[in-house]
Order: sequence, then C-alpha cells, then structure tokens
Amino acid sequence: MDNPVNISGQLLEDKVETYCRENNISYKRAKPGAHEIDFIIESSRGKLFADCTNQNSVGSVEEKLPHKLWKYFKKYQYRNVNIIKSDHKISKTEHNNFYEMDRGYSFEIYWCNFEQVKMGITAKEESFFG
Repeated sequence: MDNPVNISGQLLEDKVETYCRENNISYKRAKPGAHEIDFIIESSRGKLFADCTNQNSVGSVEEKLPHKLWKYFKKYQYRNVNIIKSDHKISKTEHNNFYEMDRGYSFEIYWCNFEQVKMGITAKEESFFG
C-alpha cells in the first residue's frame, strides 16, 4: 500500500470508521482488498452505502468510479450511494457519466466530504443521505 492514492483513501476510510465508532454508529467496513463497498452504515432510515475516494487531482480514480459503483449496485441493489471524497472537483465528463448511470439504474449518487459526513451521520437520527 505504498501508493499515495491508496494511502490517502485508507486514511479517509479510517477517519470515517473512527467517527462511527466514537459516536456509536453501527457500521460494516469492507476488509482491505475485498471487492465490497467501503461502508454500510446503519441509520434510522435504513442502510447507508458509502464509498471513500480521496482523489486530490485529475486522474484515473474518477474514471474508474462509475464502473465500481455499477459493480456495487449489482451486488447490493442500493437505491442510493454516498461518495465520500476530498475537495477535488469531479470533471464535467465524469459528472455526466454518473448522471446517466443513476438515471439508467434508478439509483442516486450523493457526493460529500468528510466534514459533511460528520454533520450528516449521527447515531439514530435521520441524515442528509438518501
């Protein structure tokens, strides 16, 4: 895991897990290397599916994300998925890809950063997610 992109993503996942644990929020985190969504977080509104991508510049991570979300949709059949990301702006082309995907597969994609996660997921309360 010496790749800076992997380290950056791992750190974001660790922050989300620490926040959930410290706030008694029930969650399941994917094991390293597993082909699973990063988090399934329990809330009063049901399961929140969340994947961390901490890309800080243009690159292949955002190009791979639509395929990853499609694979996870096939596995989990979610109605919405939350992408927890850095402050990097996703390109207009990729936004169009995501828009077409969520329309075609009838699920919604929500974008948030870690600060929004902290404001949005709290134990046993409704959140802004899905």
